[in-house]
Amino acid sequence: MMIPSIDLMGGKAVQLRQGREHVLTSDRDPVDLAREFNRYGEVAVIDLDAARGKGDNLELIRRILAVCDARVGGGIRDAGRGEELLRAGASCLIVGTSATPEFLGAFPPERVMVALDHRRGEVVDAGWTRATGESVLDRARRLAPHCSGFLVTFVE
Repeated sequence: MMIPSIDLMGGKAVQLRQGREHVLTSDRDPVDLAREFNRYGEVAVIDLDAARGKGDNLELIRRILAVCDARVGGGIRDAGRGEELLRAGASCLIVGTSATPEFLGAFPPERVMVALDHRRGEVVDAGWTRATGESVLDRARRLAPHCSGFLVTFVE
């Protein structure tokens, strides 16, 4: 299954190469992009600012969730943030850095996906800046009972 994705930074839709190098910033309103992408199914919205610990795009995400079906990720490091996104209308949370059985247990498994972002098979987190030492398959096996699925990103 392919899911259109919108990465947000500074209130804009952006594309980064390998999570570091800025490639482009869309001149289109992210809400309009989300509405258009939603014609093809659910959209993934990722808050890169929150993932990197450099602010967030919560108000923009709320506006996006008002016009489309979306799963949301990026910087969900406490249950309060996750609950807030679900109340705002997120169909599902995409959790990376905080994906532990204990954290995921705060939510119904059908409302959570785990991000398996990796470089050469090793999971990376904290906005793709930290190697975890855990393989994608090991993390998937360990967390499968606590989520509805996985979003796999080949960072390289």
